[in-house]
Amino acid sequence: MLGPRTIWRRRCALTAVLGLLVFAGHAAGGLRDEVEIEVRRAELGAAAVAVSVRDADSGLELVAIDAEELMIPASNMKLLTTGAALHVLGPAFEFRTRLLRDGDRLTIVGDGDPGFGDPRLLELMSLGGQTGLDVEAFLDLWAAAIVNAGVRHVSEVVVDDRIFERRFIHPSWPADQLNRRYCAEVAGFNFHGNVLEFYPRPGAGARPDLELVRPAVPWLDITNRATSRSGVHDRNDVWIARQPDSNALTFYGNVKYPYRSPTSVTVHDMPTFFARLLASRLGAAGAAVDGSGAIELDAPPPAGDVIPPIIATPLATAITRCNRDSENLYAEALLKRIGWAVASEPGSWVNGTAVVRHVAHERLDNPNLAIRLVVRDGSGLSRENRIAAGTLTAWLNTFHDDPQLGELFIASLALGGESGTVAKRFRSVDLHGTTVQAKSGYIRHVSCLSGYVTAPDQRRRSFSILVNGLREAGSVARAKALQERILSAIAWDMTTATAVMGGP
Repeated sequence: MLGPRTIWRRRCALTAVLGLLVFAGHAAGGLRDEVEIEVRRAELGAAAVAVSVRDADSGLELVAIDAEELMIPASNMKLLTTGAALHVLGPAFEFRTRLLRDGDRLTIVGDGDPGFGDPRLLELMSLGGQTGLDVEAFLDLWAAAIVNAGVRHVSEVVVDDRIFERRFIHPSWPADQLNRRYCAEVAGFNFHGNVLEFYPRPGAGARPDLELVRPAVPWLDITNRATSRSGVHDRNDVWIARQPDSNALTFYGNVKYPYRSPTSVTVHDMPTFFARLLASRLGAAGAAVDGSGAIELDAPPPAGDVIPPIIATPLATAITRCNRDSENLYAEALLKRIGWAVASEPGSWVNGTAVVRHVAHERLDNPNLAIRLVVRDGSGLSRENRIAAGTLTAWLNTFHDDPQLGELFIASLALGGESGTVAKRFRSVDLHGTTVQAKSGYIRHVSCLSGYVTAPDQRRRSFSILVNGLREAGSVARAKALQERILSAIAWDMTTATAVMGGP
């Protein structure tokens, strides 16, 4: 039988535990009520709003507003893709693009690297004694390395892109936007983001000058239907159409002033395109080239000696370009690369999305959170993707708890008010001393934001705010404002409210 003192101590301990639970309940209730008020007054018409907020340490869901409803996530899908890539490939993984010499044949062996020739990465690269390269210098250095290796005649420049399928475009991507950078094709060999960057200038006659393009390509098939007017009502509004399954380009619009920032167009079949491009640069560097193209699908594995340098892109760099800058090509290349890693067959949207679903089941404790997950692509460009807000916050929590992958994953997100796609957001929002690391997401009628709020004492909450059906004028801006007000409420609850209530 327990003595009176022991009974008294246990009652005190139970009272303390119940007090903490009551406090947590009051805190969660207050935050939940505040978020519900914000959603009701957001003036989003018939749009659907789903919100989940979880304590990162305990996993307790503090706010759940339609958090089990399946929603279109837009670029919030990248959170699953990058997390799955870290889980499968490991934090030390690098994409590696190699150049092999086998007699008089040159083979570029693609690894699916989305960062090969990426202008943003070239600016940071040191190669051949040069630092801060542009794409022209990069190509010249590669051609020079080949010539310096003693190559004077090349029977064929071949790109081996077979690590991925040759299905470059997802069937559910918007067909009227395939010429735009965010719809760039995805191949087992990628270069320069799989786009051309033009810098149009006013022309001497009625048409603008379109010769300045990066990378420089002498054989382009261009139809110039743009104008070069300089009237008071004329604007810089040139745009480029590309014929499907070709690289025939047509320019429209007007060029009033020289373009300081590029106007871009996607490239079709980059493996074949780059083989011809490198052959052209080799010819200019003094090596005769007889032919070029993509490797035959049934050709034996490439052989030969490596001509340095091997170009590598660390996984940490790739997931940061994916999450912070929301580069779709990176997401799709990561998806297909984990498909190849697991299935040992060409990476595809079929095997890549299967791997993401499998990893979600592995990482999430509750199988009900993963079982209804619908994954169609890696970037969220497809409108067929579906995920619940509650699943996203639970997914984010698995990285908060992961001592090997968590720091790298969380650091890849954009920092509210400072970097990436949320650099211009939260600047007029009171975050009460907290830090917001988030992934934004937008496609037509959809605005999403998911990530973490971290207090000064390192307590953390994960959040997901998914808004679908934004069809009224101005509703996207109102959805973003709602997201920011909810984050301000989360931050206040983590700092000021906790201090006022005297909680832990």
